[in-house]
Amino acid sequence: MALLFANNYPYAIALVFLACLYAMDVPQKGSFALRALVALAIATFLAHVNRIFHLWPSHLLFPSGHTTFCFGLSLSLAMLRPWTLAITLPLLAVLGVSMVSLHFHTTLDILGAIPLVLIVYGVIHKYWRVSPRLLPAQAFVREFEPDGKAGKLDALGKEAE
Repeated sequence: MALLFANNYPYAIALVFLACLYAMDVPQKGSFALRALVALAIATFLAHVNRIFHLWPSHLLFPSGHTTFCFGLSLSLAMLRPWTLAITLPLLAVLGVSMVSLHFHTTLDILGAIPLVLIVYGVIHKYWRVSPRLLPAQAFVREFEPDGKAGKLDALGKEAE
């Protein structure tokens, strides 16, 4: 069962991401999908650099490519709808445990994927903006500000004066 989950979870989460992207009203879907794909490709490539160039020969599987891929897609889903992390993070934990229990990876390999993905997605998200309009998750947060009223935004998504 663990082997089936470990092998098929990346494909399942990729299909969920594509279905959510298709079904949701996202500003500039193509640009968002391209940004997510570029970030995912960079993170997955960096996860495999050690295997290609043997930079750390005693830990050739560091970091886990499966975990890098799945966590990257989880972050992409979370940029669309933050509540998806409540579903994907527990499944990522199950994926990590199954990879360790099957002796495909060590715990260090699994945990090493997390900072890699966070750094790559942070850099891509900071320097490559999707749209001047707010993403759905940002708009939801803006509706429920602590003062009880939504702020007025200009065309660039900044507070209007």
